[in-house]
Amino acid sequence: MDAKGPASSRALRSFTLGSGPLKRTSDRIQFLARVLLVCSLAMAIPVALVVASVTHTQVVTQARAQSLARHQVDARLVADPVVVTRGADDVPPTFRAPAVWSGPSGAEHTGALAVPAGAEAGSTVPVWVDQDGALTTRPLDSGAAVGRAVAMAVGTYLCLSSLVAGLYLAFGASLDRSRLRRWAAEWAVIEPEWTRRVP
Repeated sequence: MDAKGPASSRALRSFTLGSGPLKRTSDRIQFLARVLLVCSLAMAIPVALVVASVTHTQVVTQARAQSLARHQVDARLVADPVVVTRGADDVPPTFRAPAVWSGPSGAEHTGALAVPAGAEAGSTVPVWVDQDGALTTRPLDSGAAVGRAVAMAVGTYLCLSSLVAGLYLAFGASLDRSRLRRWAAEWAVIEPEWTRRVP
């Protein structure tokens, strides 16, 4: 307890910029700015949580709409795949092949698809299509909703924190410049008298 007491007292004095008759008005203003900084950082947390909640709701709604509008069908390859990229040490090569598939209305569609290695003409690969039968992506799921919500929450908090911290640093720099100007003005008055007193 004794070891923690002085440390906490020093931390408090450092945060409040000290006390006593030597504490300047600019120190009190900077202390108030520090309090506002801490409050702003704390208030950024519920703001980020609200953004996360709204984002999650929007993505869940979007995912439901996509699950109703998108369908998975089997596309049949009409030719052997060709290598699109050779790949590298840790990157496997990619293949594409022409394929044909039927949309929800039964109309036939054709196009080039990215296919896994080993696929051959006549084999099938699953694809996602929209209501018109055009190729699209897999519908969003609950994992995507959570991921986007977390990303938005973190991004919002970092943006707000950076803005508030930047404003505080700029204000502190302005106070420091004001202190230096005041110190220089006071020293210009005192220095001649001080010089005459020193033998």
